[in-house]
Amino acid sequence: MNLIEKLKSKDNTGIVLRNTLMVSVVKGGSLLIAFFTTPAYMHFFNNDEVLGVWFTLLSVLAWILNCDMGIGNGLRNHLVYAINEKDWGKARKYVSSSYFFLSGLGVLILLAVVVAGNFVSWNKVFNIQPDLVDVNTMTQAVQILLASIILQFILRLVTSILYALQEAFVPGLLNLSTNVMMLGFVLISNAQGKNNSLVALASAYLVAVNLPLIIATFWVFISKIPKTRPSFSFFKKDYAISILKVGTAFLWLQAIAMVVDNTNNYLITLFVGNSAVVEYQIYNKIFNLPMTMVMLLTTSLWSTITKAKAENDWKWIRASYSKYMKIAFLLGVAEFAVIIPLQWIFNFWLGDKTVTVNYGIAVLFALSGTIMSLRTILANYSNGLCELRIQAIYMTIGAAINIPLAYVFSQISNSYASIVLANIISMLPYCVAQMIWCNKHLNGATVNS
Repeated sequence: MNLIEKLKSKDNTGIVLRNTLMVSVVKGGSLLIAFFTTPAYMHFFNNDEVLGVWFTLLSVLAWILNCDMGIGNGLRNHLVYAINEKDWGKARKYVSSSYFFLSGLGVLILLAVVVAGNFVSWNKVFNIQPDLVDVNTMTQAVQILLASIILQFILRLVTSILYALQEAFVPGLLNLSTNVMMLGFVLISNAQGKNNSLVALASAYLVAVNLPLIIATFWVFISKIPKTRPSFSFFKKDYAISILKVGTAFLWLQAIAMVVDNTNNYLITLFVGNSAVVEYQIYNKIFNLPMTMVMLLTTSLWSTITKAKAENDWKWIRASYSKYMKIAFLLGVAEFAVIIPLQWIFNFWLGDKTVTVNYGIAVLFALSGTIMSLRTILANYSNGLCELRIQAIYMTIGAAINIPLAYVFSQISNSYASIVLANIISMLPYCVAQMIWCNKHLNGATVNS
């Protein structure tokens, strides 16, 4: 079977290939946009500490997105089975129960954060002096971003539905739309001399991140699966509980993964300083490219594995696992290969804002990128098979030691590299343990199937 025939095929391989091809186009656009966005942000703010606060604000407030009780991931797995059975009544109950439960939860979180905000100095939380960002500006920016995140908290359920529908490229298209709008806003503001406004940037983010999700939600429930449109009459307590049973396990994994994946900017702010976040982001953008490739290649993998398991197609699951392990190795090689031309890349990319390469730090980022890519692939198999025990144990251990290690290393080196090293040490045991489990489990399942 040639590539064209595989792309047209309705089997699991065809689903993965089609989504990968479409996501490649979308991600290519995202990478192009990201290439211009970082230097645009560097010119938007007059001070690197303020830019560091912006990056940190986004990463910290995004933690709220991990407080959805795992509803999105629970819905994703349940919906695959309902769609596979063409049971639209069951699908509508899962969708309705998810939306209304999450809406109520979002209101509670919003109230809790608003009340807590009356007793919090945001300048102290984000370690920024009032002479750089005054108290009122900081408060307004946080409030706008909070509203944005709460809206996104509910609206992004549509991405879980899209994954269950095997339309895995659409979430990437939504993200691309957000990035295009943000880049457009920053470039226009720079050209008109209306830059350096944290509040204006937060307002632009509110629109850019939520408008694509609103459009996608209408598209899904009007054109794709109108029979599953949310309705309060279809909210069922037992369906919500069923989603929560699966979702709670995913929630815990989301929470502990957040400690490693989403705290780096904040830890650098606390232990090293806001200005160091900017240089960290420069290295991270480059060494995150193979990780972007992994995200591209695994976009529909989780849901397709769940579908293959429902069909008892263990032969396909095992064959795909072998291929993805080879891909992980090749991407690891690419991580280290990019170190060689890194100074040229920085010079070309950042122009007069370029930084001098520290090759020791570059090696740490390459190793971290390799481990994170491998972790992502392994987690897709664990999540798709709904076999979460190994992931829960070792990711919990990793999350527990990550921050203490980051603190100790930062006291020794006073460098953001300490946080990267902590990530490596925290995640390596999980990768080893999960690989051993996958090899044993998939071989046994293949023999028994």
